[in-house]
Amino acid sequence: MVAGICGGLGNYFQIDSTVIRLLFGFFWLFTGIVPLTLAYLICVIIIPLEPIGAEVLPHRRFFRSRKNKMIAGICGALSETWDIDPTIVRLMTVLLCFLTGFLPLAIIYCVGWAIIPQSTA
Repeated sequence: MVAGICGGLGNYFQIDSTVIRLLFGFFWLFTGIVPLTLAYLICVIIIPLEPIGAEVLPHRRFFRSRKNKMIAGICGALSETWDIDPTIVRLMTVLLCFLTGFLPLAIIYCVGWAIIPQSTA
């Protein structure tokens, strides 16, 4: 969106760049604005641009889950993506809520709810 760092990381790890952007937003709120902004700017300087005509590997899109849904389906979608039990992802989410003081993770969850499309299946 800004310099293509999150999109490039998504292509490299073969996951939807929305996940990378949500993690970036979470850590941006959790660690403070300045450290992660500096890290992003360093990545912009160090990481070379993708060559024109480079092959982009297909990867699975990230959708909110309909079958593993409690509130918005984000934890269920993460569990389907990582192929683990959704209860583990939900427990990790609650743990992160307590560790971050609730607000950063609540904001990221609401942003994810707004921008991640729901699965059609």
